Amino acid sequence: MKFAFLVHPLTDDTRELVGLNKTGRFTETWGKDLFNFLESLHVGVQGVAEFNRNLPTDQPWVVDYLPHIGSLKGFQAEGRIYEIPMLPHEILLDSSRALGMMEAAVDDATAWGAKVMGLGSMTGIVGGRGTHLADYSPISVTTGNCLTVFAALQGLEHACRETGVDLSNETVSVVGVPGSIATAAAKILKPKCKSILLVGRSNSARSRKIAAEVDAEFTCDVQDALARSRVVFTATSSGDCIDQKWLSPATIVVDVAVPTDVIGSKSERDDVLILTGGLSRIPEGNRIDSSYFFFQRGMIPSCLGETIVLALEERCESYSLGQDLSPEKILKIGELASENGFNFTKLCSFGAAIDESVITNFRKTFRPASHFFVDPPLSKTGSHSENGNGSVSQVLSNGSGGAASRNGNGHAKGELLQNNNGQSAAHANGKRPQETNSGNRLIDRLAVRARALFRRHMNSVVANLGESVVKNFVRGEGCHVWDDQGNRYLDFVAGFGSLNLGHNHPAVHRALETVMRENAPGFVQAAINPLAATLAEKLVTLAPPELDTVFYTNSGTESVEAALKTARLAGERSGFLYCRKSYHGKSLGSLSVTGNRNYQRPFEPLVPGCEEVDFGDVDSLRRLIRTRKFAAFIVEPIQAEGGMIVPPAGYFEKVQELCRETETLLIVDEVQTGIGRTGSMFASEFYGIRPDILTVAKSLGGGMVPIGAMLIKSELWKKAYGTLETFALHTSTFGGGSLACSAGMASLEAIQNEKLLDNALEMGQRLKAGLAELCDQVPILKEVRGEGLLLGLELNPINESIVSHWKDIDESMLSTVLGSKLDDVLRNISSMYVMNSLMNHHRIYTQTARSNPLVLRIQPPLTVNEEQVDYFLKSVREASSEVSYTTELVDGLFARTGVGDSSELETPKPAHS
Repeated sequence: MKFAFLVHPLTDDTRELVGLNKTGRFTETWGKDLFNFLESLHVGVQGVAEFNRNLPTDQPWVVDYLPHIGSLKGFQAEGRIYEIPMLPHEILLDSSRALGMMEAAVDDATAWGAKVMGLGSMTGIVGGRGTHLADYSPISVTTGNCLTVFAALQGLEHACRETGVDLSNETVSVVGVPGSIATAAAKILKPKCKSILLVGRSNSARSRKIAAEVDAEFTCDVQDALARSRVVFTATSSGDCIDQKWLSPATIVVDVAVPTDVIGSKSERDDVLILTGGLSRIPEGNRIDSSYFFFQRGMIPSCLGETIVLALEERCESYSLGQDLSPEKILKIGELASENGFNFTKLCSFGAAIDESVITNFRKTFRPASHFFVDPPLSKTGSHSENGNGSVSQVLSNGSGGAASRNGNGHAKGELLQNNNGQSAAHANGKRPQETNSGNRLIDRLAVRARALFRRHMNSVVANLGESVVKNFVRGEGCHVWDDQGNRYLDFVAGFGSLNLGHNHPAVHRALETVMRENAPGFVQAAINPLAATLAEKLVTLAPPELDTVFYTNSGTESVEAALKTARLAGERSGFLYCRKSYHGKSLGSLSVTGNRNYQRPFEPLVPGCEEVDFGDVDSLRRLIRTRKFAAFIVEPIQAEGGMIVPPAGYFEKVQELCRETETLLIVDEVQTGIGRTGSMFASEFYGIRPDILTVAKSLGGGMVPIGAMLIKSELWKKAYGTLETFALHTSTFGGGSLACSAGMASLEAIQNEKLLDNALEMGQRLKAGLAELCDQVPILKEVRGEGLLLGLELNPINESIVSHWKDIDESMLSTVLGSKLDDVLRNISSMYVMNSLMNHHRIYTQTARSNPLVLRIQPPLTVNEEQVDYFLKSVREASSEVSYTTELVDGLFARTGVGDSSELETPKPAHS
């Protein structure tokens, strides 16, 4: 359906901006994007042609055209934006002239075929807030104020969640009464907050009537009201009525006015949050090349948003008219907007998206209390929410909404919005009820803000990779995890070997519950912990021969650090020998023996005396180790991080001989290969290794509690720490805690009792054989390596012709700047594609090896079954066949078209798909 929207220039500066490009030289000199941005401040036209004519001064004109607007429901709309050449104060001084031009715009829009006309800014105020134009117009008219109220309150609610402000404890000042937006907002906010202060320019009869209706105090003293409140909602038609100096620390202001009510062009304080209210983000997938959509990259005023929603829904009705806005209509248009994909949670200040630091600074000032581990309190409406106040939808539907977990539109996931008849409407996220989360679990409530908090306070690079790459997982059980949208994934990463028992194994659960029920001591130093002693006995029993002493740590890298320090003391040498492509951790000592220069280089200088040798190269090892300057040789049985590199036959037999010959200690790092991963309790058993020191971690804690350990020969331990002066030279505060040790005991017992070593061998053989068969059938697949359920599937890189062609057509010269990094990225596309396809199309979570991104790591829990293995194989076949087919096709196109022989090009057939 077609729609029209009516605006006006905001200032003389923005009006004059339109004339800058009459000759086209502005665009020619500065570029289209810069002009579009400046022009968007004027809400003016895009494109040179419109500027190469004299601008009208006495009639409306079309300043923008929106040819295709789509919604998440699949609806389409087409629109024109008209402008009347009058500034806000000119409209107020000569409303009859403005109304005449508004009528002319309606006539033109009607002739064009529009079915609804929306009014923006002052055009929605003059003429009885749309009522005059509605009486005149043959098509529907709306001021858009209902969605403006909804969006502004959703923005306030989102800001409260982000800052920790609980509206039920706050006095809210509503500035702009008896205006329609301020009045409607006051009525909706009243049951959600502690008290309401209404603020207006005059103590009129209408103002007093509204104050009586909402049981609120009315005042004309803006400064006094601001001093008494920490939440401010302001929507006037005059603007510039709030001095930022009047605001109390930790105040949230939602400014819906045009022009703005808060004086200034930017926030002048870091202890308050000033928000531009009433903005909507257009549905995903729409182009932002129109001037209106270009502004704020898809953010638009909600008065336009309401007009678009009416057009998308083909609702030919005059909607938001007059001073009295219906709460039911506010709810309804908000519901429809959310269903169509409009979003109200992007926080903006003075028209620009706020920086993450603004929220952080506000919280430092406010210091909100947290209540994560108690039931969410009831709001005044009786609805649950994570901050004690129900959503706008819940309040409007008399508290009938439910869960606190919200989607990107600010609604509760799974919450049934109520329409005017009290009947449930479609879910805002488009999922069926059984696919949504209930939101009653703690982790579901926390997941609502998790991605934003992760980006803000932890790792913005990872968070910004997007939801197709980095999921927000909220539940794990066995071999599966679930994201915050209710999607289930088969987990073939298993915490890089930390989840050999899968997620939340019941045996580990029971062990932890028992220890907590019995109030076992958490951490006791220089004392005997029965749980730690018992686990030590179990570990020693299962470990390779001669390892009979245990030292507890919290992680793999700490276990390696302990091993290195102990080797120096016991071996009476300082150097260490390690392998290229190895991975032993990222603390300084462990990093010094990790064979990845990308990890090492930024932290140099590292621990001195560390040298590397190729894994499997006995001759190089012999040459270096016979210098007798190394305390120890540290090695992994299988280099998982390096790309699942397995040792050549007889390698470890020769390694042990050289270590014994040169009195060099042999440290075997089983952090990933241990606890059953290769089909033996330790891979040392599989390869016949008898280490002097063995490190373990990851799955020792059953995937639930961090714990690591160093296992060592008692004579070496005594040599290093066997006296009263030396026994405490290396300690760990939390090592050997009761919860961790109980989880360790339960993990080892479960692996034995459930015969998971046998399952790892059987399922590993099934996986390896199936992948080997695929490697013979799908050209992009190179080979499969590994043992048990520690496998790696290496893919071939993208053809060199494709890489070269991309660089040849790269007019930006970005490839020259990036150099070899771009080459590597392009060559690794095959594995990236397969990993992404498995995640988003087959619901299988996988990762690649960091030191060789062409290798897909395959290490599911040891509990994996035949059905899951076969599904994985089927999915890998489909995903890899897709990339094989595509690369062959593109490679062929480049080869044939390069010599003008495209007529003979044959389309390759997908490999065994």
